Order: sequence, then structure tokens, then C-alpha cells
Amino acid sequence: MQNDFLIGRQQIFDGDLRVFAYELLFRDINGNSVETFGPTAASNQVIVDSLLEYGLDKIVGRQLAFINLTRDNLLSETPSLLPKDKVVIEVLEDVQVDDTLIQALKRLVRDGYKIALDDFEFEERWLPVVEMAHFIKLDIQKVSPATSGWVMERLKPLPIRFLAEKVETQEQYLEYKALGCQYFQGYYFSRPNTVRGKRLETNQHTVLQLLAKINRPNISIPELARTISMDVGLTYKLLRYINSAYYALPKQIDSLKFAITYLGIREIQRWASLISLASFSDRPTEILKIALIRAKMCESLAVSLKLSNSEQFFLVGLMSTIDQLLEVPLDEAVSGLPLSGEVKSALVSHAGLAGEALSCAVNFERWKLDAAHFEDLGLSKIGEIHLESVGWANKIAQVLEK
Repeated sequence: MQNDFLIGRQQIFDGDLRVFAYELLFRDINGNSVETFGPTAASNQVIVDSLLEYGLDKIVGRQLAFINLTRDNLLSETPSLLPKDKVVIEVLEDVQVDDTLIQALKRLVRDGYKIALDDFEFEERWLPVVEMAHFIKLDIQKVSPATSGWVMERLKPLPIRFLAEKVETQEQYLEYKALGCQYFQGYYFSRPNTVRGKRLETNQHTVLQLLAKINRPNISIPELARTISMDVGLTYKLLRYINSAYYALPKQIDSLKFAITYLGIREIQRWASLISLASFSDRPTEILKIALIRAKMCESLAVSLKLSNSEQFFLVGLMSTIDQLLEVPLDEAVSGLPLSGEVKSALVSHAGLAGEALSCAVNFERWKLDAAHFEDLGLSKIGEIHLESVGWANKIAQVLEK
């Protein structure tokens, strides 16, 4: 895949806070807007070619991808290169609306593509385009709830779904949901909703204790097998995943000790940890996916520097969403766990190299590219690691969902 730009993504949620799609974000390797690397038609062509080469499924999994395209590209053959069952084409608010654009969009809709209007504000010139649109995105930082409600009421006869973007508080989410928005996007959804002093349920505490025991440094094969075997459900799921198509092993494995010997302590620790975290089934699955991406990214950052304790970095990334899973502040969540001081300080205050790796992963995830740095690695390498981590996490999440 060409490596002259960065790809990020932001979740688009439905009304039940399940991920419906991802908006794909692009910057050049210095973190600047994509317009800096040449004519817009050429730059979008490079992006589309690279997405197809890498594979959209690796980036967005089973969800849709919302992709911004310029007027030049909308008038060209570029959109038709994208799989119509996987993408929603976003038309930016500053595009020139004329008969040429309208005819190009009509062809795309006729061919089965879905259209979204970005940062929409009602103007007469948009009416021919609105009639073709499948989604309208309302920037709630620019338009008031009253104006948004008026727009939604005016367009009610059309089969349009509304998306509130730049949602930053729970109050905004609830307000726009009440207005009739079906989809939501914004940083509010990546922030934990925590309650200080909330008591953990017994099963949650048990899972956390098991997680910490599984990941003890220098644990032996018999100790690891004994620890995992204390949880019958975990043992069953672990053996089931090991014998799944993911590994395609030549023969069935029916013993924990043999599994650990065959695949290695680190691999079994990893799967046992993933299965344990996935047991918080009442929380949105996206929280686990974010933890998987951070875990793999932290590990890969450590490997890139040839650090010997990359498994510790993986654990830090994996545990970094534990506050969202438990709905308690992070310091409370980790305080009672038998984790090393280094892991705890990396999680709570992003201290040490593992903490720096976690900070890098979180900042890239939130598209804060100026703050996404790790030692002397370039932003291009960090972006490459992030994309590989997203692909790995989507693959693992699909296995865990089975």
C-alpha cells in the first residue's frame, strides 16, 4: 500500500450506540490536509487506489465507510471504483452545485451508491441533491437544535436519515435523538461515562483478578494452565478458538498444557485475556475493538524499537478501556489489581515508555496527529502501525463474535 498519506477513522453510531459505519479521515504524512499533496483529483485517486489495494474490510470490518470526495472526483470515474455495498459517498458543503454535478450524482445513485450531504445547511440550491440523498449530516456546533428540527421537519416526506455530528456531551446526544436523528458522530462517544465510588459486580471483579493472574510476568506453563483451568467457561472458549479456522492447526488440541506448549505462553495469555474482556457482554462491542487496536498498536510500537517487554505494552493497551467497560474511573479500576507498578502508572498517567505508546495510540485514534508521537518514529510509520492494528483487531473481533 502506498505510504504517502495517513488514514484514520471515526465511529458513526446508531441510536443504540452500536457502530453503524466509520468516516475515513485522511492527512498527508506530516499531518496536513490532503490538499497539500497535489491536485484534488489526483490525491483522491491515490487514496481510492490505496484503499482498494489494502482492502476496505481491513479498515472498517463489516461496517460501511463514509468517504469524502471532491467535486472533481464526483465528476470523474473515481467513485465507481469503490464497492457500492461498502461505501457512502460524502458531498462536502462547499461543493459547487450545478447541472453537471447533479447528473453525476444521479448516475451514482442509479448505479446503487449511497450519498451523504456533509455539514448540511438548508439552501434552495441543494434541493435537487437533497432529493437523491440517503443521509444528511448536521454539524451541531454550527446549527441550533431549533434549526436542525426545522430542517428535519421540512424534509420529512423524503426517505432521508439524519446524522448529528460533533456531538460532545450526553445532553447533545439525547437532545438530537429526541429530535429524530438516527445516527451520531463525535468525541462524546469515545469518552468514558464513569461513576466514582461505583461498586464492581462480583463477576467483574473475578474477571479482572483472573486477567491480572494470567498476565503475571514470568508465569510458567503449569501455572498458566492451572490459572486458566479455574474458569471452565474460559477454558472451553480458549480451546474452541485455538481449534478454529483462525489457526488452521493440523490436528485437534484438547489440552491446555499442550496448547500452551504448542502456541507459546504469550499467545495463550493474549487469547485468554481477549476472551475475558469480551465477557463484559453488556457493554458496546466497540469498546473491546478499541482495546484490541490499542493493544496491538502499543505492542507494535515496542517491537519497532526492539524492546524486550512488548507483551507488557500489549497488556497496557488492552486494559486501557477498562474504565469504560466497568464504568468507573481508571485509577479505581486498576488500584485493586495485582498489576505491576509500571503497568498501573502507564495506564493511569501514561508514564514510562508503555505509557508513551498508549498516549500515541490514543491520540492517533482521536486524530490528534500533532500529539501522536513515540520516541523517534515518524508519523508515517505510526500511521502504518495503526492501520495494521485496525486490520488485526477487526479479524480478532470477528473470531470472538462467533
